[in-house]
Amino acid sequence: MSSDNTIASHQSMQDNKNLRVSFTTDNEPDYTNYYAPLSQNYISNPTDMPSSVDYTSFQRTVSTIPNLDSPYGIPISNDINDQSRSHDSEKVVEVSPNERYVRLNTLLGKGAYKVVYKAIDREEGYEVAWNTMQAMQSPNNKDLEHEIQILKSVRHPNIIAFHDAWYGDNEFVFITELMTSGTLREYIRKLAPLPNLKIIKRWSRQILKGLAYLHGHNPPIIHRDIKCDNIFINGAHGEVKIGDMGTAEMKLGKKYTLIGTPEFMAPEMYEEQGYNEKVDIYAFGMCLLEMATGEYPYGECKNAAQIYKKVSSGIKPACLSRVQNPEVLRVIENCLSNEHERMSAQEILEHSFLAVEPDVVLLAADPDNIHLTLQVVFKGMDKLSVKFDFNVETDTAEEVVREMIEEQVLPERYQHHITKEINRILRDIEKPTESEQAEQVRRSVWRRESDIRNELDRTKEELNHATDRVLEVEQKCNDFESRAQAAESRYKNALRSLKELEELKYASSTEDTSMANLSLNNATDEREREKLVNHILDEYSDDTDISVFVADCAQASHRGADKAHEWARKLQNQDIMTVGDLRDLHDEDWAGIGLTVFALRALKNMLKGKNLAANSVLTPSSPPPTTPLSSSSLPPTYPSQPTSTM
Repeated sequence: MSSDNTIASHQSMQDNKNLRVSFTTDNEPDYTNYYAPLSQNYISNPTDMPSSVDYTSFQRTVSTIPNLDSPYGIPISNDINDQSRSHDSEKVVEVSPNERYVRLNTLLGKGAYKVVYKAIDREEGYEVAWNTMQAMQSPNNKDLEHEIQILKSVRHPNIIAFHDAWYGDNEFVFITELMTSGTLREYIRKLAPLPNLKIIKRWSRQILKGLAYLHGHNPPIIHRDIKCDNIFINGAHGEVKIGDMGTAEMKLGKKYTLIGTPEFMAPEMYEEQGYNEKVDIYAFGMCLLEMATGEYPYGECKNAAQIYKKVSSGIKPACLSRVQNPEVLRVIENCLSNEHERMSAQEILEHSFLAVEPDVVLLAADPDNIHLTLQVVFKGMDKLSVKFDFNVETDTAEEVVREMIEEQVLPERYQHHITKEINRILRDIEKPTESEQAEQVRRSVWRRESDIRNELDRTKEELNHATDRVLEVEQKCNDFESRAQAAESRYKNALRSLKELEELKYASSTEDTSMANLSLNNATDEREREKLVNHILDEYSDDTDISVFVADCAQASHRGADKAHEWARKLQNQDIMTVGDLRDLHDEDWAGIGLTVFALRALKNMLKGKNLAANSVLTPSSPPPTTPLSSSSLPPTYPSQPTSTM
């Protein structure tokens, strides 16, 4: 088929609504995926099917109105009771022609072309699913009967049972087994982020068993629309069953009908050479891909035309690169390979990835548990089993299993698993009785309590030793701190004495030295000497106003009243209002006052005592001054007229 004819053929399918899929080219945005749960036998002339059809449902007891949300106006009864409203009572609203099945007013699900209700099988007494779909025209009775017989003949634990069907009033009704947990695709979302490998294996085995059953018919039955949306699950028991058998058809030679879901359709379904049951294996590979990644195959494509181009070009879905398990990836890649290279459903079931590990069971044992009879049971392999004797005193699990493998009684791939299971049984046999277990538990508890008490005593002793060491260290720290404080005090006293001596020495060596220093040097009376020193070392009180202190400092340093006013203003701008505020300043605070270096030194020296300048200090015979003056640590000044007459 040429590429032009291929595109034209797929474009013409857009109006053929008996098919599951239609295509448009990339530049035609109005793509529609027409879905029909049953095969084209129910529509006699699909190419002439009108765009809309007046429809009245076959019902005996309930009137209907069209559902505007449905594309074909499938009618829904006014008395429909949504299952989510559990408080509403269920009641019978319709009866089958043979009066065996009755439909309840409980809606289980609604798609674009099919509505499913809950129903009752009055002969068997269990719930079933009442499926209704619209049929445009009366089908050929022989074809319909043939199709129904095929569906009824399918009986397998992993395929939804088809019980009955009838046609009337433009409506096709069929009764199927009821599954309680919805589709496999919905259930995968519930196990977010992803189902584990054990679950994927269990689901895959059940799907493949159903496909192996269908493909095992003569001629084989091809489902043609395997996907997670058409596989249903009973979550209470983990049962997985293939549903939507309406597209199934017996293979009488190659099939050419284009039917299915684009993402799950094998490349050969798009070609004119025809296809066989291997298209179901391709679709299963896509289902396994969705189970392993949680992503819909070819989700990167925007329409069916893009999917068709990728499939025809052999481009695999993008999510295939996100499969983590290498064994799963190998199985998927085989399913998506060329139809001649694909394994059959039975071959995949026998693949090591899906092989069910056997069980080892204890059948019998003597009173002393020495001579045992064991059996290896292989599940899913026609109940194949291997029975053998085991002597606990002379045999080992490794030797017995290796011997059975050498005799080709057991497959080698199960060697490790069966060995482990035999050793597990041996450990269980060696377990003590309940009374022995109780005694062991009691002794174990006593030992644990004794160990805990001993450990607690050791911990208390260590804590006491640690506490004593802490107290000892604290005492040493206190001693060191006291000695450090005493050393610091002696150091400060020494510095102060040294500074005073240096200042006194400096004052006595200058021409401008004060009369107080001369008086101190010349004093012969010890009391007068002591009195003068006390005047020198006298300090200002903390509450002395800063302006008084600054005025004395300016006078002592031979500065005028304007300088005293300037210094006082700068100090008051820094909230220094008393001599106590000035003493509280740190060394780094002095630099931020804004005074000159000379003014700062004069103020600092003034804090240590009275002025030793000649103009401000009296001789020992003079009366004491009434106003405190600057410190003895003030740097020397040099007046223009010496005041000393010496």
